[in-house]
Amino acid sequence: MVNLEVKNLVVRYDTPRGAGTLFSQSDPFQGESHWGLQPISFSLNKGQAIGIVGDNGAGKSSLLRAVAGLIPFEGEIIRPPKCLTAIDLNLLFHPDFSGYENLFMMNACHGYPDSHLHEILKTILEFAAIGQFIHRPVREYSAGMRMRLGIAYILYQQFDLLLIDEVLSVGDLAFQRQCMGRMRDLIREGSSLLIASHNMSEIAHLCDELLLLESGQVIMHSDTDQVLGEYLKRCEEKGLYAPSVLPPAPRGLSPDQINIEFVRLLNFDNHEVKTISSGETLKIEVTVKINLDQVYNPLFRLEFFRNDNLMVMATNNYRLKERIDLSRGEATLVFEFEKLNLLASLYTISISIWPDEYASLVTNEAYDWRVREFELIVRSHRAQGTGMVNSPAKCYLKA
Repeated sequence: MVNLEVKNLVVRYDTPRGAGTLFSQSDPFQGESHWGLQPISFSLNKGQAIGIVGDNGAGKSSLLRAVAGLIPFEGEIIRPPKCLTAIDLNLLFHPDFSGYENLFMMNACHGYPDSHLHEILKTILEFAAIGQFIHRPVREYSAGMRMRLGIAYILYQQFDLLLIDEVLSVGDLAFQRQCMGRMRDLIREGSSLLIASHNMSEIAHLCDELLLLESGQVIMHSDTDQVLGEYLKRCEEKGLYAPSVLPPAPRGLSPDQINIEFVRLLNFDNHEVKTISSGETLKIEVTVKINLDQVYNPLFRLEFFRNDNLMVMATNNYRLKERIDLSRGEATLVFEFEKLNLLASLYTISISIWPDEYASLVTNEAYDWRVREFELIVRSHRAQGTGMVNSPAKCYLKA
C-alpha cells in the first residue's frame, strides 16, 4: 500500500531584487531564480523507510520541506493524513518555559488534548532521560537535551509518515541507538519514514532504498547497497573525506643508512590498487635501500589510520615472528593480509623502519619513516555490518 507519492516535484527559489541587506542588494545575482529541486518522482509504501543521501546543498532538506508542505512547490504530493516532521526541533521549544510545559505546548500544536499527552508522558520522559531538567527552563538545555526531548515526543505519536532531517546528529551514541531501535519498531508497525542523513550507518540500518541527490536531481534510486556504493565512489572522486592530522615524526638516525625507496599496494593478482573491497587480499610491498654492510633484524612497522585519525590496526615483523637481516643494496619486504576485514572508509598507512623494538618504543629514533603517505579506500556492503571491522560470524537458534 502506497503511503506517500511524489510526482514531478519541482522547487524553485526566487529572490526578489531589493530583498535582503543594503550590501546584498548590490549583488548582481539578486533577482535571479535557482532550482532547489528539479522534477522528482518516487513513492513510499506503508512500513517502508527510504533514505536521502547527497552532498550539502544537494536538495535533501528542500525535498523533506516540500513533502511536509513547509515551502512552495510545483507538482503533486499525495501524503497520508497523519504526517509528522522532525526537521528543526528547535522550533518546537519556547526558551522561557520548562521542558514539561513545552511538551504540552507541542501537544497542543499537534492538535491533541492534554489527556493524550498524559497517557504517554511517562514513556516520553523515560525515553528522553533528562531527569530533573524537565522542570528547568529550556534555555538552560544543551542542544542534545532539546533534541532528546523533541524526538522522544515525536517518536511516541501515532503517524503514518515521519519526515526526519539529521535530527540525531547531536545525540550521543547510546541515544542514537535507542532512537534507531524505536524507529525500527515503528516501521514494523506499519509507519513509513523518509529520512535525510549523512550518517551512513544510520541509513544502512533503517532503509531498504535510497535516493541519491545531486544539484536538486535524483541521479540514482535503488536498493541501499547499490546507492551507498555509488555515493561513496562519488565522495572518493571529489575528495570529500575528512583530512587527517599528522602526528609528529620520529627523530632520524644518521641520514641514508636505510631509506624507503617506494611502497606499492597490491591486490591478490599483484596489480597496484588504491581501492579494495573488505575481505579481499592486500599486499604491501616496501622496497628499501641499505647503505650499511649489515643490518641485523630491524623492525618494520605498519600502521593503518582511519580518516578521523583513529589508529585501527598496527603490526610489525617482530609480532609476525619474521626475522629479517639486510645487507648493502636493495631489498623488498612484503606485508600480506589474506583477508583485510576493515570496513568502508578512507585509510592512510604509515610505514617506518627502526633498529629494533626498543628504539621504536623508547628512543623514538628511526632509520626512515613515511607518516600516512599512502592512501587506501576500502568499500564494503551492508551485509558485512558497520563499524571498523567485519568479523565473520554465525547466528542460529540453540537446539
